[in-house]
Amino acid sequence: MIDALVFDFDGVIIDTETPDYELWSEEFRAHGVELDRAMWSQIIGGSPDGFDVYGHLDTLTGGGVDVASIGRRRRQRYLEMVEASPLLPGVLDYLTQAEQLGLKVGVASSSNNDWVEGHLRRRDLLGYVDAVTTRDDVANVKPDPELFLTAVARLSSKPERAVAIEDSANGVTAAKRAGMFCVVVPNPMTRDLPIDHADLRLETLADMELAELLRRAAAALEGIHDS
Repeated sequence: MIDALVFDFDGVIIDTETPDYELWSEEFRAHGVELDRAMWSQIIGGSPDGFDVYGHLDTLTGGGVDVASIGRRRRQRYLEMVEASPLLPGVLDYLTQAEQLGLKVGVASSSNNDWVEGHLRRRDLLGYVDAVTTRDDVANVKPDPELFLTAVARLSSKPERAVAIEDSANGVTAAKRAGMFCVVVPNPMTRDLPIDHADLRLETLADMELAELLRRAAAALEGIHDS
């Protein structure tokens, strides 16, 4: 029986990923170069250490990039864009339905705790969440399964009784390595990336009632354990 639902945060609850890429692309163009989206996709859903965007810009421009100035300028604009972004479709419905169905709800994110809890608090969503697990709580972020394994343990559940909701290849890989049923809901930044290793793909959470998703997850997990 499925008793826990674990959401990724960035790109699943709020689309923080599209404005991040758009602002960096704008910054690169202002310096007369282009930001390769394929290179940027390396960090979606995983560690930001996977791609040094400042170093890449510095290399493409031949050096002399004012890192501090860029960081201050784009950070403020990025925060403003994220604050203005709505919850992604179906998220609030899933949270309320999970509460009605008696499911425990977790968030497992490669971002830091202040970022995740801060946005959940400002959107009045923390009351729906039983446990928040972030990069501050683990040694390894996605695609390593540690975030999901820790999140499930904090919910007093087990991977075979939990469903992960993800948007990226790194996130899906982490959930599957943890032994969970994983639903992928791509956002504009991940829609054309190779994420076909998820168990189920939805364009938005609004496309399927949570009860139906749980039925499919339970049937799939039962089939795995019966085989």
